[in-house]
Amino acid sequence: MGNYRSSIENREILRILQKAGPLQDNILWQSHSLGKNIIPVHHFEIDFVSREIVVFFDSFKNRLNPEMPLYVKLDYRGTVFKVSEFRMAKTTLHFGFPEKVKTLELRSIPRHVFNPHLEKHITLRPALHAMKQVSSELHFRSIDISESGVGLLVSEHNRSFLKNNRILWLTSLQDQMLPNAILAEVVYLNTDSEGRSSNRRQKDLKVGLKLSEPFPSDNYHRFIQ
Repeated sequence: MGNYRSSIENREILRILQKAGPLQDNILWQSHSLGKNIIPVHHFEIDFVSREIVVFFDSFKNRLNPEMPLYVKLDYRGTVFKVSEFRMAKTTLHFGFPEKVKTLELRSIPRHVFNPHLEKHITLRPALHAMKQVSSELHFRSIDISESGVGLLVSEHNRSFLKNNRILWLTSLQDQMLPNAILAEVVYLNTDSEGRSSNRRQKDLKVGLKLSEPFPSDNYHRFIQ
């Protein structure tokens, strides 16, 4: 079974919806005491004006219970999400853009996951700032890494920094300054619900960076040791 992760990043969710639209094996389902009522989707459209998904299905053969939650599974990356509120027309179903989805994480490059007790940090700087403007650098904790991407654990108060600076320079791994800074793109921000005590008011974010080029091999292997 594949490895699923949750995403609350609007841009990633919209991209998944757009990719899934033309595919043939998208389905809806509702669970009840006798099992699941599975409903094939003919196709669906994204209504950007009303910010809704419009699903076309055979409403004569398939009945939905408006009092029960609805689940959607997309053929693109096995994406699944829950719909709590929806409305029905003759042959269509309407609901708002999902705020959270679960999707298969597809990695073609091995990932190294750090021991949670280790403090591994990278240094980032907004791409729009001058390369020598050290005052704009911030250090972030890395929770995993591959040769072409980095996973970070970021405090909530740094969310705006990453949302306002989607393209960044990655300048160092721990105390290793890279020979040349690497451009990195923020590809998702997910609320971290794991390993967080209930009395913590501030939520951490899991952040994924995609690199424009691989790390230098020596720097990468020293960092993961």
